[in-house]
Amino acid sequence: MAKLSAFCGLIALFALLGVANAHAGHNFYVTGKVYCDNCAAGFPTRISPAISGATVGVECKDRAGKRLFYNEQHTDNDGLFSISVLGEHEHEACEAFTVSSPTSCNLKTDSSRGPVYLTHNNGINSDERKTGPFAFRPTTNHPACQAVLAEYNIYNDSD
Repeated sequence: MAKLSAFCGLIALFALLGVANAHAGHNFYVTGKVYCDNCAAGFPTRISPAISGATVGVECKDRAGKRLFYNEQHTDNDGLFSISVLGEHEHEACEAFTVSSPTSCNLKTDSSRGPVYLTHNNGINSDERKTGPFAFRPTTNHPACQAVLAEYNIYNDSD
């Protein structure tokens, strides 16, 4: 009887260890979009094209700033990316960010990075973590910007 109890206890222990490590080898997917902020608006407008072939990275660092994880990917024709991240990173600072743009719209903006929380201990049931949209900007604004921004009442001083 003691052997049966010990055996059942051992099985229960392995089951608990299996549940605790269920997400350890699991992938997260950091997804988002990269666009050209050709009006320096800080948000996508109707004339803001997606950037195909832009490089986006995901990096996780420990509290001392040591890089523990890095992966990058190019955006597709619609400016979309989905970067795979293996495992839990609950105690790390993880961030997604733009690396480069293959177009003339290649200056980084304030909208070119953002934190990502890569743990299942945060109430999010999905393996997808959305971020962005991320933006690059050109050296000069698009000629239609004033008209486009007027549609958003950007220049309206009366309220």
